[in-house]
Amino acid sequence: MICAFLNKAALRIHIKEGVSSMKGRFRIKDDLVYKMPVHFGGDPFYPVRTVYGDMTCISISFETDEELLLDIIPEDFELLSPTVNIQFANCRDIDWMSGGEYRLIQAGAPVRYTGRGGPLEGEYVLVIWENKACPIIGGREEDGMPKIFADIAQERHSGDNWFTAASYESNTFLRLNFMKGRELQENEIRQINEAPLTNNFGWRYIPELGRAGAALSHPTLYPQEMRVDKAWEGGGRVEWLKFEPEMNMIQYRIISQMSGLPILRYVRAVMLRGSSRLNVGDSKSLI
Repeated sequence: MICAFLNKAALRIHIKEGVSSMKGRFRIKDDLVYKMPVHFGGDPFYPVRTVYGDMTCISISFETDEELLLDIIPEDFELLSPTVNIQFANCRDIDWMSGGEYRLIQAGAPVRYTGRGGPLEGEYVLVIWENKACPIIGGREEDGMPKIFADIAQERHSGDNWFTAASYESNTFLRLNFMKGRELQENEIRQINEAPLTNNFGWRYIPELGRAGAALSHPTLYPQEMRVDKAWEGGGRVEWLKFEPEMNMIQYRIISQMSGLPILRYVRAVMLRGSSRLNVGDSKSLI
């Protein structure tokens, strides 16, 4: 803010010296896609299948209290079962990142969208923690995915025990453990790949300026595909650690409600290796 004050003072000096103001020339073009700051330019929209060439995923599902879970599911959706899916993914060889990588942890629940354009079944995404800015920015602004930053450890293992964790400013708030068991057979892998598409639902929200309310608020659809090369069943464990409001209020609001969902029983735990395609051209606003 000090820099803004100095710039304002310098502008006054220039105006006093007779330097005239000049109208800017930047204009938003409707046929381009922009990310803030928009004035540095946009790109043509290509309805491509973004390829994630090498992925390692750990998915742990548990049954929870239906009433508590319904409290965080928007009214445009019906809960299909009181189940929470926690998914870790180490995403590598990403085409739009020139072969780069990032990691994420996603929490969601199985739902049916009943609003305009429905019904559609899929997973309502409650939150996605990611460890790099670019996928967060694109996922939030363009696709309405509830992405937020966290440090996410690369998956490690001691024998068949695989583990990872998420933290914010050195405060660990989530640990995931997977005990690798039986490897799935080729016919089981083939059956999984026969239905590779998942409908991910989000909610895109932009607040009003200077007052309460929303400038934009609506559900979104973001389909994704995964091709599985190898998979293992096993045992999983989800452990939430204490996170205080003073550590970060936004993170606290999310973590406190997620950790407040009781784990009544674990439903399934699997580890997958394969590739994924994000169907950018099929994402849309559900309004």
